[in-house]
Amino acid sequence: MAAVPFSAGAQSAGAADWPNKPVTLVVPYPPGGTSDVVGRHLAQRLREELGQVFVIENKAGAATAIGASAVARAPKDGYTLLLSAGTTFTVIPHLSEKLPYKLEDFEPVATVATVPFAFVVKKNFPAKTLAEYVAYAKANPGKINNATNGQGSMVHLLGELLAQGLDVKLTHVHYKGAAPATMDMIGGVIDSNVEALTSAVPNVNTGQYRALAVLSAERQPLLPDVPTFKELGYPSIVGETWYAVFAPAGTPKPVVDKLNAALRKVTASAAFGDEMRKIGNEAKTSTPLELRAVTLQQSKSWGDLIKRLNIKAE
Repeated sequence: MAAVPFSAGAQSAGAADWPNKPVTLVVPYPPGGTSDVVGRHLAQRLREELGQVFVIENKAGAATAIGASAVARAPKDGYTLLLSAGTTFTVIPHLSEKLPYKLEDFEPVATVATVPFAFVVKKNFPAKTLAEYVAYAKANPGKINNATNGQGSMVHLLGELLAQGLDVKLTHVHYKGAAPATMDMIGGVIDSNVEALTSAVPNVNTGQYRALAVLSAERQPLLPDVPTFKELGYPSIVGETWYAVFAPAGTPKPVVDKLNAALRKVTASAAFGDEMRKIGNEAKTSTPLELRAVTLQQSKSWGDLIKRLNIKAE
């Protein structure tokens, strides 16, 4: 009986002085990619805010499952955290029946950034506007080749969402990642693509290809002259992914609350906002409850689409 209050008191004391040693932020992607860049900016800002070292550990593989499952099994003390894209919890569970983790294994902490997307066409594509693209697609069903980053990827799902929203038939060409799809867009091999702003903005600005619309709810500052699908009469075509921090389920609430407060301060700062815009992202924050709610809502939406179209992982 005496051990119970002692244990609770020890846990409370540990939470009160968190973090008093380096914190590991697991990024379930290889070094050098956008996720890694977001993680390193975040780690630096958290170090300044909390006065403790945040170490990035890249644990790539198995469509983020290796990194996610490692954090799910980590001690519940706030010293091992996960920075992941939304797909880890909203898409991948619907494409794999044997994942070594589930959302219930985690404590949502806060969103840190969103990843907007643009719909682009090759520079000599006959359609100059979205209306012209729709008319061309309806007149040539299945003849437009639309790139994806791989079957079951977020870009593939956004392409399917777009085709359904526009009520057109596209032929989705699955590439092994964003880079080869972008190269074929530049080379005019492929007709259209849904691209993260990270890739789209520099190529659109240099005339390598053209952007017809963005999939975000509002216009993007990096492409201010490009309308949203909503503006153009397609309110159902809204889609983005996001990065967020999760802790192992059972992490003490004082630790989660302290980390959430620090993340909210970091993501509201002009410095972090500028760093995100430079790579085509938008800084964003949330409460733990808001993050859980958006994760569950998007998981249902993407799960319904995957099931309806019988999309399988590669």
